[in-house]
Amino acid sequence: MGTTSQPPHQVTLLHPSIKDYEWGKRGQSSVVAQLAAKYLDKQTIDESKPYAELWMGTHPSGHSTCPEHSHKTLHDHLDQQELPYLFKVLSIQKALSIQAHPDKKLAERLHKQQPDNYKDDNHKPEMAIAVTPFSGMCGFRGADKIIHYLQTVQELQSCISLQ
Repeated sequence: MGTTSQPPHQVTLLHPSIKDYEWGKRGQSSVVAQLAAKYLDKQTIDESKPYAELWMGTHPSGHSTCPEHSHKTLHDHLDQQELPYLFKVLSIQKALSIQAHPDKKLAERLHKQQPDNYKDDNHKPEMAIAVTPFSGMCGFRGADKIIHYLQTVQELQSCISLQ
């Protein structure tokens, strides 16, 4: 039996993309800024700036770069291949709004029809792992309770049509 020799997989150092959304923690109080300081000059961490998200992946809105390969993007390093996920670290100062993401098929269709609004064709399955104290809420009320509130809460009735 012959064996084929393949080069071993190599670990590649990545520099993530940093997002400064307004809801992020500011300066060194942000875990994102603390992680970014590992590859940025600590002098560049602005204490007044929000450091909300650290992204590692091939997303077109925030590619990781490979410093050992002339800082080319991870997407280019992978010969134009996309990763099927986007790894994020969030550092949240303010409550975030509810998000609903399409499934893969709908994401592909929406991206094709409206690429300015849907930046990529991927669905967004999510997993949250808290590395610092965290409070979260997920899920929705049952349909019977939603109907009850829509019928009994005047402020909700003024926002929607019951017809």
